[in-house]
Amino acid sequence: MEEHLTKTWQMLVGEDLSFSAQAICSQALLAQHYFVVTLHPTPSGHLAGVGLAIAEQDARKLTSQMFDLPESELSADDIADACGELCNVFASGVPTHITDQLTLDLGLPSRLSHAQFLLILAASTVSGSYIAHQQDRHIQVIIFETLEVPAAAGWSPAT
Repeated sequence: MEEHLTKTWQMLVGEDLSFSAQAICSQALLAQHYFVVTLHPTPSGHLAGVGLAIAEQDARKLTSQMFDLPESELSADDIADACGELCNVFASGVPTHITDQLTLDLGLPSRLSHAQFLLILAASTVSGSYIAHQQDRHIQVIIFETLEVPAAAGWSPAT
């Protein structure tokens, strides 16, 4: 999984950035952008997913490279589109991480608030967490083996 994340970042941003498995880092979760892509169906019938927490600086760098625009010209919608696409591409490498017994379909990426992301994180079963390790980067990818969405989150997954 680390290799998939690292290669994806290199492909989209043109920058070497290493991801490695480690426990969820509360500092990395203080990012400015949060996304979830659903994966379904799992063998147990539960919804699974991939979460992305990414800091503004990294989100702007990603968007600038993807859209070939100077960072000063990026809109909030541009940044949301690029981060959603990053989460989607990251998620494409996850299904075999959860199960190799069937094909999991990717849902659409959904932008969440920090509070929504934390509620889902607390309610869900996490099977992996990957963090970028260079400088003071704040990019974290979380694999939800079972994605639970409490009513208090005020969000319904796009499946």
